[in-house]
Amino acid sequence: MKSRYRILIVDDEPFIVNGLAELCLGAEFLELEVYKAYSSSEALGWLKRAKMDIVLSDIKMPGLNGIALQKEISRQWPHCKVIFLTGYDDFSYIQEATRQGSVDYVLKAEGNDAVLSAIEKTVELLDQEIEKDILLAKARDNMRMALPFLQQQYVLELMQKAPGPIRREELEQRFAELEMKLDPGKPCLLLLCRLDGWQRQESPSAQSLMLYAVQNIIGELLGPMTEGMAVEFGRAKMIWILQHKEESEEHPEEVRSPAAERVQRFVHGMLEQIQDVCKTLLKLKTSFAMAGEWVDWERLPDKFEGLKQLLDSGLGIGHESLLTEAGERNRPDRIGNLLGRSRSHVKRMELLRGCLDNGDREEFMQLFHEVTDPSSFPPEVEYLLKMEVYYGLVSVMMPSLVDMEALCRNVEGEGAVDYITLTHLEEHDSWTEAAEYFERLADIIFNRKEQGKQDQQHEVIAKVQRYIEDHLSGDLSLTQIGEAVGHNPSYLSRLYKQVTGEGLSESINAARLAKAKQLLKETTDKIHVIAAAVGFSSPPYFYRFFKKTTHLTPQEYRELHNM
Repeated sequence: MKSRYRILIVDDEPFIVNGLAELCLGAEFLELEVYKAYSSSEALGWLKRAKMDIVLSDIKMPGLNGIALQKEISRQWPHCKVIFLTGYDDFSYIQEATRQGSVDYVLKAEGNDAVLSAIEKTVELLDQEIEKDILLAKARDNMRMALPFLQQQYVLELMQKAPGPIRREELEQRFAELEMKLDPGKPCLLLLCRLDGWQRQESPSAQSLMLYAVQNIIGELLGPMTEGMAVEFGRAKMIWILQHKEESEEHPEEVRSPAAERVQRFVHGMLEQIQDVCKTLLKLKTSFAMAGEWVDWERLPDKFEGLKQLLDSGLGIGHESLLTEAGERNRPDRIGNLLGRSRSHVKRMELLRGCLDNGDREEFMQLFHEVTDPSSFPPEVEYLLKMEVYYGLVSVMMPSLVDMEALCRNVEGEGAVDYITLTHLEEHDSWTEAAEYFERLADIIFNRKEQGKQDQQHEVIAKVQRYIEDHLSGDLSLTQIGEAVGHNPSYLSRLYKQVTGEGLSESINAARLAKAKQLLKETTDKIHVIAAAVGFSSPPYFYRFFKKTTHLTPQEYRELHNM
């Protein structure tokens, strides 16, 4: 399995850090995303901002040494591997590092080849661990241990509960009855997962297997820091209720952060790896919406409704979304329950609602035609079933109408929707006319959703491009850009490629090259000054980059254009 990993290089000697960064960037076969830190405190800052897969660190540094740094790494990112750079006189440190679980160490005197070999071995180990610990076969073996039906029903009841206090005693009693492992007295972090590109033609057993496989992957990767339970809801979606594990030992105050904040950062950082593993092992794309705060059990229903809207709107209707709640969201009032008591009817309407929320036009229309087919209504109950289907469709469409006033005007052609016509079956001359009305409405909703998603995507891309232009001399790592525009770095990279057809790193290099050419033609600045101005801390690396791209050295380019 080939993955893209992040490596953080840590040393108090800048020339060592820059040289190793250049070495890693030049090893394109490793596909590394490289970050640099010139002190342990700066390294801790990066660990709080982004998930790191490999840390290449000097073992002796002022302040927090490599061993203490390694302990903090294991607390923040348990899957991260550490490679230490050591001298011949560091044998006692090496022994302690080995006891602490360091993956490898390299003597500084061994040179670059040894460093690259250690990194390559570490990449292979990361791949092997994922393949060893998370196999589809494991999902089959663990199906019998899936959450009982009563657990799922109870959690869904909690999620749909009206606002108001929940008695602690009631929670404790029900948790004990249902053998739920979560603590009713601890706050929770809510996470919604959606399986993208779900195929209706797959058998129920295959669907169940894939759901359990994804559930197992999430549980395995989030397990080092969280206790959690998963509940299926809607169409190919899961609710994850997470709680942080208790601290097992004391840690130095200078490296300790609140447990809840650290666990929340860990969960957010692991989501992109969960997506990669699901896509690689299961050939399945997934999307996530994560709460931005820990909440008590009585606030879970409101948090659940907000995350559903986040996942089902805007950027969330694409594939492989990775979204985090940014704050309170305005939501339309709840529409009354217009569905009948028939379980099959409710299920079909939920499927339609899921397709509409997820932007799945083709599947929606196929199911819509099945639901509205007049030949499926037995004559003796034809009118009752038509009423049930009609008002079920009203409940499916109404939330979109509430949020999309412009769409409402397009549907009717003259201002606002005539809600009398919309909500009364008898206003239509025939069942065929009523079905065609809803089909037109659905078609416009899908068009508006797709246009809204494209508008948001292009707005994000424009922000990225402006940030790159304004910060060519600064930090243009994926993590920094993601923080600047408010999106997960991995998801942002995929979105940028999808919308522009060009990788984000290629765009950054193109912008740096264009600016470098401009400065070479229009100024007399020295080459090393221009290199720094376009974001290259190493002039030799800038020289090689420029020569490889233009087939000219920077000086040759300047002389050619100043003749």
